[in-house]
Amino acid sequence: MRRQIVLSIIVRFLIYFTHWMILAYLPVLLKTSGFTDIEIGLAISLYSLSSMVLMLPLGAFSDFFSPKRTILGGALLFGMSFLALMFFTSFWPIMGAITLSGLGVATLIVVSESLYLKLFGNEERGARIGLYQLSTYLGFGLGPLTGGFLLTNSTTALFSAALGACLLIFLVALGLKDCQPIHFSFRQYGADLKQPKVLLLTACVFMLGTHFGVEQTSFSLLLKEDLNASPQAIGLIFCFIGLWMAFMVPFVGRLHDRHKSLFLFLIIGLGISGIFQLLTAFVTTLPWLLTVRLLHTMGDTFALLELSVLVSILFPAARLGGSAGFMYAVRTTATFLAALLAGVLNRYWGYGFSFLSNGLLVVIFAIAALLFILLSKNRKKSVGW
Repeated sequence: MRRQIVLSIIVRFLIYFTHWMILAYLPVLLKTSGFTDIEIGLAISLYSLSSMVLMLPLGAFSDFFSPKRTILGGALLFGMSFLALMFFTSFWPIMGAITLSGLGVATLIVVSESLYLKLFGNEERGARIGLYQLSTYLGFGLGPLTGGFLLTNSTTALFSAALGACLLIFLVALGLKDCQPIHFSFRQYGADLKQPKVLLLTACVFMLGTHFGVEQTSFSLLLKEDLNASPQAIGLIFCFIGLWMAFMVPFVGRLHDRHKSLFLFLIIGLGISGIFQLLTAFVTTLPWLLTVRLLHTMGDTFALLELSVLVSILFPAARLGGSAGFMYAVRTTATFLAALLAGVLNRYWGYGFSFLSNGLLVVIFAIAALLFILLSKNRKKSVGW
């Protein structure tokens, strides 16, 4: 079991390392190539859209086919997209490569997590999921840091490194344990998704996804255009944030195992995240921005850990692929819509306005969700408050 946990953590780290090594600089690369803010918003939203289209079917497909083989196929798609980006220079071919990248990363993110939850999500959920997410946050932090240094050499070096990382994902995934396939049933998946708690979780996931769309479109550009940050400085900011989240998540996981109330961590995390998302609009220096974003991601850490725990609790283990895929599809739909809207807002009102408007929306939602549970004795009892 320990060997399988280690292999799963390595695969997860490499997925997010590669994903964020490219995504952190993609808006900057497109801006340098002469793309407008609206085109950049379209590119990032297309990345999310291509992920969204296949997250649910790929998750369900991994339930009745083979999670391990699905991960291997995703690694090949992911690698092919970076090979294409090394050579394409015009708008539509780049859009095609970004779409392929979205398909690859959708496969890897959804199926790797559902396989881990199937194998190891039944006991000590908070601690085990916290350990798993630690690898995610290390990838989120170290990927952009590495990308910043590679980008000082050339974009070819950046995409070559991403291609090599995809090869590593493929090789390490060969050692993963597979799960037995199940008989596919639309009715069973539908029944799972109609539970009242699942509907509340879906709303929370959608709101969480909106702030990712704003960040993916606007954060690097806010750093570069408004705060004059270099690629290395952008990489360091991402690194500090990722290491901070990696440091926090094991403690949050252990705390969660001692506190049995459902949705509490998720809603409080959304509230904290939203407050510091809107405060990002007012930063004027890099140290100030880093402080605000560290506090923002403290909320993200609580919310994301609770999200994975709730998925493992509310859905049957055999159908976790499709269920996790549905939640990722909801989140990515929100990311797509928010990224597209952020591109428009950035053009007319500046990068800070995207953070201000989104943060205010998330805070209002968190307050409404909190009141929705607190104002009903039955709902409070149902979630253990």
